[in-house]
Amino acid sequence: MTISRRTLLGGSLAAAAVGLTGCSTVTRSTDIAALNKPVALPTYKRFEGPQPDLPRSHPLMPDCFYKFPERPVKVSDGAPGDGADVTGSAPTSNPIPPTADRNPYWQELNRRLGSSLGLNITSAADYPNKFATAVAGDTLGDLFNVDGGFAYLPQFLEARAQDLTEYLSGDAILEYPFLANAPAASWRGCVFSGGIRAVPIQRGVMSSNTLLVRQDLLDQLGVEIGSPTVDELVKVAKAVTDGKKNRWGFAVPPTASLSAMLGLPNGWEVRDGKLVHSRELPEHKELLAITRQMVKDGLIHPDGVAKANQKVWFTQGSAVMTQDSYSSIQSFYRRATNKNFSITIPVPRASGGKVGRVLLGSPNNSIAAIRPSSPERTKTLLRVLNWFAAPFGTEEYLFRKFGLPGRHYTLNGTDPQLTKDGGSEVCLGEFPVQYLADGPYPAYFPGHPEAVDNLYNHLKAVLPTAILSPTYGLYSPTQSTKGKVLDTRMDALTKDIQLGRADLSAWDEAVTNYRKSGADAIRNELEQALAIKGDQ
Repeated sequence: MTISRRTLLGGSLAAAAVGLTGCSTVTRSTDIAALNKPVALPTYKRFEGPQPDLPRSHPLMPDCFYKFPERPVKVSDGAPGDGADVTGSAPTSNPIPPTADRNPYWQELNRRLGSSLGLNITSAADYPNKFATAVAGDTLGDLFNVDGGFAYLPQFLEARAQDLTEYLSGDAILEYPFLANAPAASWRGCVFSGGIRAVPIQRGVMSSNTLLVRQDLLDQLGVEIGSPTVDELVKVAKAVTDGKKNRWGFAVPPTASLSAMLGLPNGWEVRDGKLVHSRELPEHKELLAITRQMVKDGLIHPDGVAKANQKVWFTQGSAVMTQDSYSSIQSFYRRATNKNFSITIPVPRASGGKVGRVLLGSPNNSIAAIRPSSPERTKTLLRVLNWFAAPFGTEEYLFRKFGLPGRHYTLNGTDPQLTKDGGSEVCLGEFPVQYLADGPYPAYFPGHPEAVDNLYNHLKAVLPTAILSPTYGLYSPTQSTKGKVLDTRMDALTKDIQLGRADLSAWDEAVTNYRKSGADAIRNELEQALAIKGDQ
């Protein structure tokens, strides 16, 4: 593999150079066919656990539960570990929990695993830099969450991660039934250079961004949102905005719902046999014009374009609407101090009245890999990951997410509710092992069955026409090395246009430069990868 050190500008590029030094067997960065070579995906075998409270009306519909099952089932037979220590690296979006020596939850986790887990936990914002440093120092550990933006990712995984193909491809995965509970779409994101080189941290459609609405505030103000078009959404925002009362329509520009209303592609889209990017289309300029006008009219929080504090503004009521993932709903309810706090999700509509084309997020939050190991050690680590992936409704899931009864949670009916110690020691129910492996993400909002109904009805309406990016699971070397820089430039101009610091007309020249600087090369590589992928 040839990498010019003059192109390694720091961060993951520099770490990639160090990480791949001496690796003569990794795939060349110009070999698009080899980098995107398919493999037989793991057999999907759905876990037959507790029946969801609502029918799965679409293959992508998450399991919807009003309450936690009264009698969680124990599904593991003994501890998955073999007594040897297990080390790892993982991010968290929550306050970092106390270390194992002063964390009863972590101590009990070690006991149940049958191995002592030494986990290096880093804030999500800092994880890419920490990941690059750990790669350079070879300190990632036995199990590690993978920074998806890391340069030369397939080659890095070839060199530094165990090839799991023989353990997980086809029916081999049935040895690990909770990993087999991940659908094919999740596993496609784990295939690099013709091998299965990671396991998915699956989220399904719950990773997709959407428009969340404070229904309690709408009710209080006597405003109805219904199933809005662009014009109707703007009217609602104007009706609820009152700067003197520290209340704005949107926390951030509502690009997810606007994209659905305008029919934009999910990043790339195949048109007439060629890939076209959303940024190249007139509808994207229309989106920019709409959000620019929203800012000008004072409908978006004054700091909503420049800063990322929307969770606080939405929870406190400074913003009536925000953009976030479906999976964020549970954390919003946990944060809320207002007993009337209520979230709804409107169905977006195009100007003609049809349901808007919702853009689906990646089926995975991220992926995690195993350090190259002996066959026996690899099987042990896969058993540990399998245990982490025990699904909703099991005893293992209950412990992993909520800890020990009494200390970490109490029951409200059958629903576990975290105590103060649970919030700290179990990391708000999201202890970072969930970024090493996790089961399917259910629609479950304890104490709020109406929120489950609302999400279900929303998804039932939008899933038939929702789209995943056609380039999901494909690898472009140029995207890997230049994509972040290109996106940063375009995102910076987007903010300047929205804030009125740049004219809308500046977008056309920027798109021309964007294409010349790498987007056309990315397009070409992805088109090659699409041809290789075919119908697989």
